[in-house]
Amino acid sequence: MEKTQNQNKSMPAHPFLALILILVIATIAANFIPSGEYTREVVKGRTIVNPESYKIVDKKYAGISDFFLSFYHGFGKAWGLIGMVLFVGGAFGVVKRIGLMETTIAVLAKKIKEKNIGFLPLAILIMTLFSFIVSFTGMWELSMVIVPFIIPLCLSLGYDVMVGSALIMLSACVSSAAALANPFFTAISHQIAELPIYSGMWYRAITTGIYLVICLIYILIYAKKVKNDPSKSILKDVNSEYTKLDSTDKNIAFTIPLIRAGIAFICIFIFLIYGTIEKNFSFAEMSAVFVAMAFIVGFANGSSLNEICYMFADGMKDLLLAGLVIFFARAILFVMEQTLVIDTIIHFLSRFFTGTNVYLTSTSIFLTQGLINFLIPSGSGQATITMPILIPLADMGGITRQVACYASQIADSLTNFVYPTNGSFVALLSIAGISYTKWMKFFAPLFAILMIVSIFLVMIAQAIKYGPF
Repeated sequence: MEKTQNQNKSMPAHPFLALILILVIATIAANFIPSGEYTREVVKGRTIVNPESYKIVDKKYAGISDFFLSFYHGFGKAWGLIGMVLFVGGAFGVVKRIGLMETTIAVLAKKIKEKNIGFLPLAILIMTLFSFIVSFTGMWELSMVIVPFIIPLCLSLGYDVMVGSALIMLSACVSSAAALANPFFTAISHQIAELPIYSGMWYRAITTGIYLVICLIYILIYAKKVKNDPSKSILKDVNSEYTKLDSTDKNIAFTIPLIRAGIAFICIFIFLIYGTIEKNFSFAEMSAVFVAMAFIVGFANGSSLNEICYMFADGMKDLLLAGLVIFFARAILFVMEQTLVIDTIIHFLSRFFTGTNVYLTSTSIFLTQGLINFLIPSGSGQATITMPILIPLADMGGITRQVACYASQIADSLTNFVYPTNGSFVALLSIAGISYTKWMKFFAPLFAILMIVSIFLVMIAQAIKYGPF
């Protein structure tokens, strides 16, 4: 009994915990906040709030039954998005479990080591490739698979664990921040904002490029310092479980089945990019592509249908938590909708957003979303809860909806690699063997730079009326 109590004390907070507490607070607060409504009008296919139409209506209350019913209704409202998240997990479950990703990185690392390629082209290649994957999937958690293969390579080149980890972690951080086709925050926020899904991709591509250059320079400066004097390493007093890459391991090679699977994966991934850019794929079409990816890649590898089913199911389990977070977030929104308090909150906040400088307002959206990420460490969860409030505020404050989505997405992703409330981030540090304090000693200066650059990029986006609207 005593052992169980000790285990519970050391058990990290579950992602559901914060959302349930917020749901409890939201349910209680909804009974004290006046119910109110704005008149909404459809203009050019968009639902616009009439800022002069707010009025107090008869109070709607939320009881205990509403609290528990919100779980079911939240799931009912979010089932389509949850399904897509699970299909993404299933597809990458197959890709991961047949060994395609691990083998690709291992072979790449071996070739780089054998050909004595310098660190600069190595860093550019690794960061570009991984950023490309994350930009179109939003799955920065794939870092957990890649980091163990990059660290030994960097150790072999005379660098430390931090360099190897940073190449992947920073790529994941900035490419998810300005993701081109993130099916989580980007797609959800665009859907709520009634924007064409993944519109404005060109500006996010520029943002990603700027971020990557900044991160690359930062890593190069640190790597050079460590290479010249290992005592300058932030991890100089840390014993790592990782060892240098064994470039003589002849077992690291692509098999014929993996080559077939790799070709199939690349073809389907290209089709996914084409569909999102040219055909404006909805959640349904994207889900279909990911399901097709799972089976086609699996069959190309020579896996049986039964094996594919097992791998697909295991992959769905990997993202089950991320999917369920969405319906918890939707449950919170359900309570706010039922009690008619969303418009009251919008009306209250509009006093601070309307009539002020548009650049200050857009920056406020950016900073506010960054703070919210501490409480709701889920991009999809945040988008579901906050965007219905932020979009009308953006309209009233003269901010384009695209800027509101862009600023929110960046703030969410950058702070993912700062807040210890993010379970995936903490797990990634554990896999790399880096303590939170050591990581922050390395990342804090860069984080400050990225935040400052982000504020300027958000202001520029507003200045050019980043849209389409």
